[in-house]
Amino acid sequence: MKPVPLFGEGINAYSPTVSRQRRLNCFYDVRKDQDKNTAILRGTPGSVLAYVLPTGPIRGWQVVGNLLYVVSGLILYSVTSGGTVTSLGTIAVSSSPFVDVTDNGVQLGIVDGNTLYVYTLVTGVYKQTALNAAGSFGAVVDANFPAGATSLAFLDGRCIANKVNTRQAYVCEQYDLTNWTNVSSLPTYMTKENSSDQLVAIDVLNGVIVLWGAGSIEYWQDVGSAPNPFARVNGATQTWGLAAVNSRQPLNNTMIFLGQNPQGTLQVMMLQGYTPTRVSTSDIEDIITSFAVWKDATSLTYIVAGHPMYQLNFPTANRSFLYDSLTNIWQEVQTGLELQARHIANIGIAFNSKNVIADSTSGGLYVLDANALTDNGTPIKRQVVSRHVHFEGNEIGIDELFLDMETGVGLQTGRGSDPQIMLQVSKDGGRTFGTERWVKIGKVGHYATPRVIWRRLGMSRDFVFQFTMTDPVKFTVLRGSITPRGQEGKTSGQQQS
Repeated sequence: MKPVPLFGEGINAYSPTVSRQRRLNCFYDVRKDQDKNTAILRGTPGSVLAYVLPTGPIRGWQVVGNLLYVVSGLILYSVTSGGTVTSLGTIAVSSSPFVDVTDNGVQLGIVDGNTLYVYTLVTGVYKQTALNAAGSFGAVVDANFPAGATSLAFLDGRCIANKVNTRQAYVCEQYDLTNWTNVSSLPTYMTKENSSDQLVAIDVLNGVIVLWGAGSIEYWQDVGSAPNPFARVNGATQTWGLAAVNSRQPLNNTMIFLGQNPQGTLQVMMLQGYTPTRVSTSDIEDIITSFAVWKDATSLTYIVAGHPMYQLNFPTANRSFLYDSLTNIWQEVQTGLELQARHIANIGIAFNSKNVIADSTSGGLYVLDANALTDNGTPIKRQVVSRHVHFEGNEIGIDELFLDMETGVGLQTGRGSDPQIMLQVSKDGGRTFGTERWVKIGKVGHYATPRVIWRRLGMSRDFVFQFTMTDPVKFTVLRGSITPRGQEGKTSGQQQS
């Protein structure tokens, strides 16, 4: 049989005749020793329910020491590694689906687009800081707190909050989130000065404050001045805006985000020093640009099998994409068996040496697990759509297609005890696919047989192969081979699939 480059790096976006490729719930794992191939396809992690909070959905969280603090619904909870959940206080109703949470080692701060909530970590005292109203837990009212703040960050003993619809970021006193007034009874703040666009979010990256604007990024650092210790890093401002506030995530000791350049183009960018560098492809950008709504994007990062991953979700568009920063390759992820859907994960955090995720509807906390074969019981569809297989425009017949994959992975009982994989073939440039053709991939322990082979695939000048597996079993694909008939022509690639 002739090894062919079945699988590439593209994603179906602009036109199926250009690329009909798809990698759904699987990713490339590069093999340095190239034992059977330079890269294999392996399944993305499933998820397992780990903790359940009484209310939901989960809106924000922060790990402090060995505790996870979670705002779920209108309640602040603490969660231990053993699963003990404690209610700590109530959050007033606000229109924001998310909150921003940070801590200074002494206090936990929460902003929800309306109010600042402060929880003292040592004493367990819960306070609400508002402009003109006392909180039900004993308010500390400071007229200089920027009412309506949506973003909160911490650096060198001070917390910084944005003032909505302005370019200003306000600074609290040392290790005191309840005090936003300096000794002169004036607020301390910094103003994003290099561009006139509004400040939309704040982060701290490697000791530098990142002021995210709608059309620019500005960097500030601690210079020890008074009353405001922070000053702008001159010459570092970037003309890239933050397109979706909740798309920004730490990854590889830097930040990754959905950005928008001055021309209005949406691209996924990663900061290299102070400079944003494009990591999205034209395929991904075509897809995102086609969405009617993209500002509601959410995101998370995690590492699986040594691959640092960035997951970008579009709730309104009902799609999720996964960027592998080790290989620089994008793929899709979803939960369930629909043709297209989003993944269960809405946001994520590292807690108790695990990657914890939350969905968008409940108070459930799930753990991403490479050995989990479902999303908390919901089936995971694995699908790979090949490159166009053609022979310089000549009509060719394919007598056999062999998919070299791990077999004998069936479960002991139930669904997946006799797993199968399905092939559909397109002969019209990837526009439509034909009859479902299922073959077995081996019950538990059946390693040598059956071989994953399809025969008599007909004649065409262009083939596209779609492989789909829905059984909850291990998914590993090494390469593919075909037996051509009618022409000796060359394939379009140089490497084996």
